[in-house]
Amino acid sequence: MSTAIETTGTTGTDTSGQFDAVAPAVRAELAAVTRLAHINTFHPGAFDWTEAATPQELAYVSTVAYGEPGHEREAVAYLTKELAQLAEIERHVSTVMAMVMGELHDLRDPINTGHELHHALSCFAAEEIQHANTFYRYVRALSGSEPRVDKALFDERLDVFRTDDHPYVKLVALCCSAYVGESVITVFEHRTDALDPERARFFTRLLHTHGLDEARHVKIDHVAMKLIYPALTADQQRRVRELLEGIEELNRRLADSFQEVTERILGVDFTTGNPAAAVQLEMTKAFGSRVFAADGTLHTVDEILDDELSAMITAFSGVGRVHTAGIPPLAAAAVPHFAGAAR
Repeated sequence: MSTAIETTGTTGTDTSGQFDAVAPAVRAELAAVTRLAHINTFHPGAFDWTEAATPQELAYVSTVAYGEPGHEREAVAYLTKELAQLAEIERHVSTVMAMVMGELHDLRDPINTGHELHHALSCFAAEEIQHANTFYRYVRALSGSEPRVDKALFDERLDVFRTDDHPYVKLVALCCSAYVGESVITVFEHRTDALDPERARFFTRLLHTHGLDEARHVKIDHVAMKLIYPALTADQQRRVRELLEGIEELNRRLADSFQEVTERILGVDFTTGNPAAAVQLEMTKAFGSRVFAADGTLHTVDEILDDELSAMITAFSGVGRVHTAGIPPLAAAAVPHFAGAAR
């Protein structure tokens, strides 16, 4: 890996002036996104953890996953696997974000002038560490266990980004790798708000508060996808896709390992007959396969929704789109017959 930060990336092409046209929009958008980051944010100390695993709460997480109480053990195992795995991915995002900021240190292009980019990435990285911290705490509170997976493949996942690519290539690839998961958990946030519009349940409040940060992260992803990515050269865009393929494959391995360990330590099959897991898998596949068009263009998840995918999301969450600002709480009746329809 090169120790010097060059303006040529891996292409050997001079990139001075490459980002002049998009820099004002990037900096203005990042400033707007992070303006209230110190107020609308998420910290594990803000929760009453005695409420995390009461009988009423366990019945609720069963309803979130299965559409009805009575599947508490399976729902707890499902959340244990998903949120522990998510915590590891968020910890990795935070680390790579810090790496990118280090590589940007001496790269004074028009995007990386002033405070906006450094501030946005610093907030993003710090918030992801707190998410990992909080989700691991929640997993332990729910199940009394914490899945541990072979050092979480952390070095291998970090090695994907230990290259001499331009820092913006790494940043865009990282944002794309996080984006699908962020979009999926946003749909789950909509579902819990629909089932529990008063936010009386701990899990609803957990996802809602997480969503305060996640909404900013998604907007930063959109800046990377819609402004920075089109300004990259064709070779740099190709490298974005190659880095993305590399980290996605490792994240799939991580998911398989977390599922195997969770099923072993908790002794329960939490995927068979689990409608939430089925919807999650369908969304993950659809979002991941459609965000990049055949010509390499990047789309947001809301841009790639077709009637079938929108109908599935609506049946699950009561919301027909994913990243719509200002969505009011919905009545539980907005997601009727979910359990039966999704099986």
